[in-house]
Amino acid sequence: MRLEMEFKIEQEKIMAAEREKERAEKIKREEEMIKLRQAENSALEQKLEQILPLVREANMIAAEFNRDIRFNSNLTSAMPDFGDLKAEKRIFQVKTDNREDGYFYVWDPEKFTNRVEMMRAMFNDYVES
Repeated sequence: MRLEMEFKIEQEKIMAAEREKERAEKIKREEEMIKLRQAENSALEQKLEQILPLVREANMIAAEFNRDIRFNSNLTSAMPDFGDLKAEKRIFQVKTDNREDGYFYVWDPEKFTNRVEMMRAMFNDYVES
């Protein structure tokens, strides 16, 4: 009987140690996810700081040309095909709403920046002439 109790106590200690190990691993995974999310947020903030002034500029140029086109920033979530839903990525895009022709585009920041440069060149040519 005493051996059974000692065996049972030893088994409980082993199970408690395993639960503690699992808990520590879970905490470590969650901390890694938090760090990844913080890095992602920092990168998004940097993109926003670069793009938002360009969105305002593009809207002003469109207004100068009397065009009914609006540029808006969008932050969307991209769900992974497989795996953990917590691993979703947030994507920053610019929606170009052409109300004159009734269509819209969704551009990544690089393409939008390229288009703003083209708009600037057209605007500068317009002002100079």
